[in-house]
Amino acid sequence: MKKTFTLSCLILASIIGAGFASGKEIEIFFTRYGVASYVGIAVVFLLFNLLISSYLQFGNMFKPNTFFSANKMLIGKFANVFNMFILISYFIVLAGMFAGVYEVYLCLFSKITSTIFTVLTAILVVIELVGGVKSINKVNNIFVPITMIILIISAVIVIEKSNTYNVVILQNSLVKVVLSAFSYVGINILLSGSILITEGKFFSNKHIKSSAIISSLILCLIILLFNFVMQSNNVVSSLPMLSLSFNISYVWGIIVLVCIWFSIFSTISSVTFVISTSICKTAENFSVYAVGVVVIGYVISLFGFSEIIEFLYPIIGVMGVGYSVIIVYKVTTNKLLCKNKKSG
Repeated sequence: MKKTFTLSCLILASIIGAGFASGKEIEIFFTRYGVASYVGIAVVFLLFNLLISSYLQFGNMFKPNTFFSANKMLIGKFANVFNMFILISYFIVLAGMFAGVYEVYLCLFSKITSTIFTVLTAILVVIELVGGVKSINKVNNIFVPITMIILIISAVIVIEKSNTYNVVILQNSLVKVVLSAFSYVGINILLSGSILITEGKFFSNKHIKSSAIISSLILCLIILLFNFVMQSNNVVSSLPMLSLSFNISYVWGIIVLVCIWFSIFSTISSVTFVISTSICKTAENFSVYAVGVVVIGYVISLFGFSEIIEFLYPIIGVMGVGYSVIIVYKVTTNKLLCKNKKSG
C-alpha cells in the first residue's frame, strides 16, 4: 500500500504543473469544446491509465539507467537526435515553469519580491534534489495529497457558488476534442514519462497497475471539476482557478496559490532530475549538474519565450503520441514473448 501511495504521488507530481493546477490547460484543451469536452476527458482517463502503466512497465522490464539510454533501446540510431530535441524541450519547459512561478507571485507582490520568490524556488529545488528520488518522494508524499484535496475542494466551492452553466454544443467538436485529448496526454506523458521509465524498475506490476488507475482517476476528477467550473464562469485570466479562489476569500486564494506553486515546484524538480541524471556521468557530480540545470533554466526564463512554447508544445504533443505508441508496442511484444517462452 505504501509503495502504491508513493508511486501515485510521484506520477501526479510529475504531471501537475501551473497550467493544470490553475485550470488554464483544461480551459484550452477541453472547455472550449462545450459538451463534447466530457468525451475528451473520458479519452484522457483511458490514455493516461494505459500510458502511465506502459511507461512504468517498460522501466520495470528493461531497467534503463537514464531516459536517454531508454531511448537508445527504443529508437536505435535516431536516439541521439531525439535526445537532443528532448533536452532542448526540457530546458524550455523548465524555463516556462520558472516564468510560471514569477507570474503566480506577481498576482500579489511586486516584481522584485516575485523575483526573490522565484530564486528561492530554484534553491529549494536544488536542496530537494540533493537527496535524490528518496527526497522527492518524501516531499511528494506530504504535499501532493494536500494539493489534490485543496484543488478539488476549491472547484466544489466555486461550483456551489455558480448560478449558471454555459454549456456549448459545437459542430464537429467531438473529433476535435478527441484529437485535443490525444495532444494533451501526448505532451504530459512525454514530459513526465521520462521519470516514470527510470523509476519503474523499483516497483512491481501490482503497484504499477494500481498506481496508474489511482493517479488517472484523480487527474481526471480534477479535470472534470475544473472543466465544469470553466463552463460555469467566464473568467479572463492566465490563472483562472486562482482568480476564482480569491473571489471565495483572500485566505483561500493564498492557499490555492501555494498549491499552484507546489505544482510548479514538483514539475521543476522532475524535469531537473531527469535532465541531470541523463547528462551526469557519475553520481558524485549529480548535485553540480542539478545546480547547473536549474541556473540555465532560470536564466532562459528571463528572456521571454511564450511564442517558443506555443510553437514547441504541439510538436511535443505529436512526439509524445508517437513515442507512446512505440512504448506500448515494446511492452506488449515483450509480454507476448515472455508468455510464449513460459508456454513453450
